[in-house]
Amino acid sequence: MAVEKVEAYLTRKQNSAKGPVADDWKNLNDHYSKKLWHQLTVLTRALVKKPAFVAGVDMTEFYDNFVSEWELRANPLQLVEICIPISENIAIKDRPKSLEFLAKIGKVVSKDKVAIARLHTGEIASRLVSKDANGQIPDLKEIRAQIDFTQKEVDALVGVTEVHAPFYRVSALYLREIGDFAGYYREALRYLGVEDAKNLSAEEKQVHAVLLGFAALLGENVHNFGELLAHPIIKALEGSREQWLVDVLLAFNAGDLPRFFSLENNWGSWDDMKRKKDFLTAKIRLMAIMELALARPTKARSISFKEIASKCQIPFDEVEFLVMKALSKDLIRGDINQVEQVVYVSWVQPRVLDSSQILAMASRISEWRKDVNLMEGIVSKEAREILTQN
Repeated sequence: MAVEKVEAYLTRKQNSAKGPVADDWKNLNDHYSKKLWHQLTVLTRALVKKPAFVAGVDMTEFYDNFVSEWELRANPLQLVEICIPISENIAIKDRPKSLEFLAKIGKVVSKDKVAIARLHTGEIASRLVSKDANGQIPDLKEIRAQIDFTQKEVDALVGVTEVHAPFYRVSALYLREIGDFAGYYREALRYLGVEDAKNLSAEEKQVHAVLLGFAALLGENVHNFGELLAHPIIKALEGSREQWLVDVLLAFNAGDLPRFFSLENNWGSWDDMKRKKDFLTAKIRLMAIMELALARPTKARSISFKEIASKCQIPFDEVEFLVMKALSKDLIRGDINQVEQVVYVSWVQPRVLDSSQILAMASRISEWRKDVNLMEGIVSKEAREILTQN
């Protein structure tokens, strides 16, 4: 009886459709009648994301008359991937009903950890796009709690699964909504680390690059830009109107204040950047201290107050406060000699280096190798003399 019901529904939709969409319905009918469940699952997952197909379908009816009849034969994760777009379509007219629909699917796939984590990620995504008349998301606290719960589910999975990319994406979206730039930067990089670049359009890549760039600059305690600058996503800005953003990131990474200020006509035209000019200036000064220390050999990391004042473009009497701030943030470790007006740096916070910084490090390693060889020669000579005396 169920088979006849499904085939009647598919035949009716095929007869009422035209062109390629009619072919889609025919293929669904063929796969179903032949019980090709895997092929049917793959095709259905593709069609629920196809605008031309979805435009002429009542998705609630599509689920009730078709998907529900074979959902237990489908891979649980694939079933969730089919039902999430269906819920998004339902949400256009009735968002509470779409969440009820996902809850019902949750009971079907409840025994599959990967599928249930993916379902919860879909619920979070649905809540994040639900806004009130003022453009605000009404239940942010509930969303935060659901993200924390789903995070535990995702962490419990073995390896990188199909759930990781969608989860990190919605987690990053939430952090962007609440204005947590540093959190967004961290989660967005995680998302891009597990997402297949082929799934992103050129426009999406550019949007991600811009958002990440702003998050890196405006994020509290984000002082490592090397990972972003080395990421392929940053290439999406080459030749675009936002090319200047890469230049600003490079200036920060090198602690180059003159270059940063020379680009003010670009970054100053953005309200968030203009409003946080003092914050940005203080941040690049801290990165300038890191760069000063990093550029020196480990055994000669003493930096005069005068050199810091010049590099960071600050009055001489503000150097000590700036260094103390860098120490308090654990960007560097060392001591301040107020009498000699020198800072002794023993450690610099590890970070991803760009090509020029790597070359500088290679040069220092080469010098260190020479020193080791020299010391080896001295030890060998002294040892010979001691042995000869004995």
